[in-house]
Amino acid sequence: MPLVTRRKAAGFTLVELLVVIAIIGILIALLLPAVQAARESARKAQCSNNMRQLGIAAHNFHDTFGHLPASVRPPGLTPLPRISGLTFLLPYFEQKNIYDLYDQKLNWNDPKNRAAVQMKIPTFTCPSTPDSDRLDGLPEKDPWTADISVCTDYSPTIGVDQRLYDAGLVTAFGKGMIPKNEKTRFRDIKDGLSNTVMYAESAGRPYLYRRGVRVSDDLTTARVNAGGWPRPASDFSVDGSSPDGTTFPGPCAINCTNGENVAGLPFPITSPFPYGSEGTAEAYSFHPGGINATFGDASVRFLQESIDIRVFAALVTRDKLEAANTDF
Repeated sequence: MPLVTRRKAAGFTLVELLVVIAIIGILIALLLPAVQAARESARKAQCSNNMRQLGIAAHNFHDTFGHLPASVRPPGLTPLPRISGLTFLLPYFEQKNIYDLYDQKLNWNDPKNRAAVQMKIPTFTCPSTPDSDRLDGLPEKDPWTADISVCTDYSPTIGVDQRLYDAGLVTAFGKGMIPKNEKTRFRDIKDGLSNTVMYAESAGRPYLYRRGVRVSDDLTTARVNAGGWPRPASDFSVDGSSPDGTTFPGPCAINCTNGENVAGLPFPITSPFPYGSEGTAEAYSFHPGGINATFGDASVRFLQESIDIRVFAALVTRDKLEAANTDF
């Protein structure tokens, strides 16, 4: 009788299976950062495109009216309408329906304007910023609630705070490219359109962020006075902070914090900070390493967060004739 040879069943042993799983896990771990980096690169490019649209819209507005679209902000607490400069841009990037819905004879928080200001506008939103549906509220309301306007991650730069000059941190202070209540013309930009920042990222507001971390999910304990796209207070000046984002003014220009905490303070904010009815935002983004900024010629450049505050301030002021280092 012939011998019967038994063939060993093909397959993985337990040890081989565990080795394969470990190898797959290592490959996935190596691949994920590359995928995340690619996604962030795409988001950064979309953000840059958004800001390019703002620059083109501002140029088209200037061509139509002979001046740039500044925010209208009567001083102090007033029933007079407060209108963001971003509102005036709406017809120039295919948002005329929202522009027509907004009644400029009324304040941005008026109930009759709620349908307009609660519209989410993709051009005003950086895709890298978390919680794109967040809302801003009326600053003088007590208790404060976030219940009125959808927010923006981009804002006009209205100037450089004198406190930075007094502290010896910048060479000059003064007006930016689009200060409130002024009809600035291109010929007023003495430093040159390609050398002057018109719009910059100030993302995540009204939530307060420091070094990429949200300070609190409770806006009654930590918030920036800014955020809503129809609010003039969302325009910001360069104040600078300490490297940890807690003290103002300071030597850090970008990405240390998105603003100064005003939670619990009466409005207008006269003590301990000299903001009055102005916003408290700073230059900030969720892109690694810096922010996107739209210059006066409508070009968009990425400013490194390591930029010296003297250089950043020189790029923001419009008529100080500083020779800013353009190697960002």
